[in-house]
Amino acid sequence: MSAPVRVGFTGTGVMGLPMARRLLAAGHPVTVYARTPAKAQPLVEAGAERAATPARIAQDCEVVIGCLLDEQAVRDVYLGENGLLSAARPGQLFVEHGTVAPALARTLAGHAKRRGAGFLDVPVTGGPQRARDGLLTGIAGGDAAQLASVRPLLDAYCSEVVHVGAVGKGLELKLVNQLLVSVHVAAAAEAAALLSRLGLPPRESKRVLMSGWGASAMLDHCLPAALTPSDAVSGATIGGLVPVQALVADLAARSDVPLRVFTAARGPFNALARAGAGRRDLAQLARAYDPVPPAGSGPGSGPGSGPGSAPAGPAGGRPAGR
Repeated sequence: MSAPVRVGFTGTGVMGLPMARRLLAAGHPVTVYARTPAKAQPLVEAGAERAATPARIAQDCEVVIGCLLDEQAVRDVYLGENGLLSAARPGQLFVEHGTVAPALARTLAGHAKRRGAGFLDVPVTGGPQRARDGLLTGIAGGDAAQLASVRPLLDAYCSEVVHVGAVGKGLELKLVNQLLVSVHVAAAAEAAALLSRLGLPPRESKRVLMSGWGASAMLDHCLPAALTPSDAVSGATIGGLVPVQALVADLAARSDVPLRVFTAARGPFNALARAGAGRRDLAQLARAYDPVPPAGSGPGSGPGSGPGSAPAGPAGGRPAGR
């Protein structure tokens, strides 16, 4: 696949848009489908062709890449009327970067195989800025030879792609990653709350904490932003992690592994999402420890909603913690 190939791309959100941009910049012709057409307009203006349906992408493209928001989006785009797999053909390859249940990936792979096509689950980690910079890490599940055939495409936005096993294994490892993200964000929120109560200087505190064993990518992201209340739009939100955390919990339950620390860490995410703060940046999880609830928030957003709170069901927001 050294020569440019026409690539189908669907899922042009906060992660997918920069990924598709990098495919165009690498010289690949791209056909794009978005359930919300306006989201694909920047790509069309950059030279991509627009498809009216997912099936049209599958008809036109040898490789189809998705970076879809959630499980419902994946089911709609792959399995719905005029879905991608309704037009799948022998030799074609589908690559999905969205974070969904591993079982759903295996279901999609089965549908693709019956039509002679291949399917890879390749969730990514690194966040929107690394997507723009082409420095994502891909976590691949599926056939190794099929993965090798699309590596030149993935290299447009991934600095590393790691093959970890059969279809679904990439997503399993991604969910372990999201377990750590959740715990690290919750720990950073508690650290920020304590720094604030103690009156310690944010910048100097961050420099010290990031120099030793307490350092983490989430601590780096959250401090000192966690000490400043903000409603700024973010590509990594509190509410976006809530449904992914449900997938982590389900995976752990199926594996008979009790996740005590993770279960506690889910508390403030659920509390703030219920209180209407789900679209805030992850750094704002520290608001769960404010002595006074955020303006406009309901019960459960104050200090009593910390890690010991009972988890709640999924709430709104966009994918986070990549």
